[in-house]
Amino acid sequence: MINKDIVAGALLAGAGAWIAWEAQSFPTLGGMTYGPGLFPTVAGCGLVLCGVLIFITGVLQGRPDDVVAAEEPRSPWPLINALSVIGCVIFFALALDPLGFHIAAFPVLLFLLILFRIKWWKSLLLAVGVTALVHLIFYSFLHVPLPWGLLEPYAW
Repeated sequence: MINKDIVAGALLAGAGAWIAWEAQSFPTLGGMTYGPGLFPTVAGCGLVLCGVLIFITGVLQGRPDDVVAAEEPRSPWPLINALSVIGCVIFFALALDPLGFHIAAFPVLLFLLILFRIKWWKSLLLAVGVTALVHLIFYSFLHVPLPWGLLEPYAW
């Protein structure tokens, strides 16, 4: 049986390479040193790097031990985590415009971090910090308008 990390790493690296390749075809804007393809190119290259690292890890591990004792019960947490991430993505997509980025992103991050068993105070700090950092990068540096939603009267 083939190690799943080899397959996952190859698929991730391939997807990242495709994203970076397609981003090169985005039109450039006059007077700007970077265009709309910058972020997808950086993200695609990051995916390629992560995919290669996962692939190498899978090759170095060799064949996995797929034998699981029949009487050993499986944990429901992987399924719960996966469904929670999918639910949070759907919630974020639906709540982004009416609530705004800040109000939608913070509780999603906080919920997922606590679900993934990060201590509550670290989860709170990370959720606040990541929300603020994403706002700073996209709104201030890249000039990408983020929806303010309920915070529209306080937008700067």
